[in-house]
Amino acid sequence: MSGENTDREEGVDFTDIESVLGELSYPTTKDEFVAEYGEKTIGRTNADPIRIAELFDGTGADTFDSDEELRQSILNLMPKESVGRQRYSDRGGSIPEKAAGNDEFENDESL
Repeated sequence: MSGENTDREEGVDFTDIESVLGELSYPTTKDEFVAEYGEKTIGRTNADPIRIAELFDGTGADTFDSDEELRQSILNLMPKESVGRQRYSDRGGSIPEKAAGNDEFENDESL
């Protein structure tokens, strides 16, 4: 698997469906997309793959004018467990949290 090109964004692996998104004729509707590719799965970093039909199940009628629009819709519909650790950043630093007995932020009137 090393050396393999992957297309991941926000915990979603688009590698297996990237060619599908590129081959579609746009504009396309959600119903057309699901009818043609509903059984394909989309990989997720922190969860089992999800079928396209399952992802779009229960959503309203949408029309996508480009592969970027469809891709963004897929990201928006992904269950939160697909994203990975919430509020995690590998950029260093930390979010100040009030520790037990530490009222530094609570009594600082300059905030």
